[in-house]
Amino acid sequence: MDGGQRQAPTFRASVKPPPGLGASALDKILNLRKRAREDAARNMPRQDAADLSAAEVSVIELVAAERTRVDQMRNLAKAEAERRLRALAPTPQDFAGPALDAGLALKQGAGRMAQDWTEMARAAAQTRAELVAFKDANRLRRAAHYPRSTVLQAGLLLVAAVFESLFSAALFAEDDARGLLGGAITAIGLSGANVTLGFLAGFLGLRYLQHTRFAPKALGALAFAFITFLGLMLNLFAADWRDQLAALSGQQIRGGDDASFHLWSLLQLSSPQAIILLMLGAGVWVFAALKGYSGFDDPYPDFGKMDRAAGTTSAALSDFRAEAREDLEKPIDAAKKALAIRLEKMRAEFAAMNKAFDEASVKMEALDAQARALDDAAAAGVHLYRQENVLTRTTPAPAYFSAAPPAAGPALDPMQGCAQMIDEARARLDDAQAQSAQALVDLVAELEAATARLDAADHA
Repeated sequence: MDGGQRQAPTFRASVKPPPGLGASALDKILNLRKRAREDAARNMPRQDAADLSAAEVSVIELVAAERTRVDQMRNLAKAEAERRLRALAPTPQDFAGPALDAGLALKQGAGRMAQDWTEMARAAAQTRAELVAFKDANRLRRAAHYPRSTVLQAGLLLVAAVFESLFSAALFAEDDARGLLGGAITAIGLSGANVTLGFLAGFLGLRYLQHTRFAPKALGALAFAFITFLGLMLNLFAADWRDQLAALSGQQIRGGDDASFHLWSLLQLSSPQAIILLMLGAGVWVFAALKGYSGFDDPYPDFGKMDRAAGTTSAALSDFRAEAREDLEKPIDAAKKALAIRLEKMRAEFAAMNKAFDEASVKMEALDAQARALDDAAAAGVHLYRQENVLTRTTPAPAYFSAAPPAAGPALDPMQGCAQMIDEARARLDDAQAQSAQALVDLVAELEAATARLDAADHA
């Protein structure tokens, strides 16, 4: 049992050598042994003979008839193979058309975006030149330093203000008639004002103290001194207010008989809560001043602003260039896809052609085996005749007996034309691949040239 499947017989199995043609069969048909002995008795063929004997010719003629039929089958198979290969040969494709269309679309796209590209490139170049001029004018030899986001810095200021408010509210609530709510309202106002003054002292004062020009430096010093004075007055006022609240509440200040020196005695402060409130306010004010100095922008005035402007225009140009490059690459991608489809079509046709050539080769090999079997049969029949003739005759055999007998049919190479067609198809496919690759290389070079022209347009 074969499981319900049968293997299709191949052509090699279906084509067999013609039955009945062999040395013994030829002997029966042509009486080769008998004729060889009879010829030998007559000393035939003669020693000086150059042509085949009648018996040998009859062998060649008998086999040649069958060989003619096989040769006809070989010629028919050759013609069929060539016809099929000619029909399956890869069709020449147009690889220049997609490249030309892509090149035209590339030039049109570059022309449309040339003006915008030039304007953005000039804007970016101008801001960079302004930044360089600003650094040279202010003798800056470093890069700008500032946070990318000010949310964290603002949050830290808010935390400082909330911390001061909570602590101050607890201190004011001890002697405020309104209790904790009244102390919280007072503390919030004082901490907000303290943080604001500290930030302004750093942002408008300390930053301008390092300016290279005298006028901004003088204005910065004046602003810093004035805002610092306001901050000092605010914190002294808050401490004195807390001290007066303590006095009005009837608290007694202990340690009056202590003869040691106290710094806060110069400030006319008598309660510890007032001293703590003053120190807390001074610390928060210094923290806010440092954040105003370098927490939100570069410490040098206008340096961060100039650097951000240059970075913004450069980033905008980079984004525009990336989008424009993507738009310019779209025609090239379309051309690449079209070329790949056409090249794949030729490859599929060449693969089908190769498969047909292999099938024809198998068929032709079976027919060649038949032809070789017939030639071998003819040679065996002639050899049988000559052997029997030599054994019987009394005179030397002719010289041509030592030569190989002629073939029963012509020596053919039917697949030579098919092989040449395969070679031509392979060369055509290789040339198509080279054309496709060169077209893509030219398009990429044209893209780079167009990009370079657009980049250089602002210098024209």
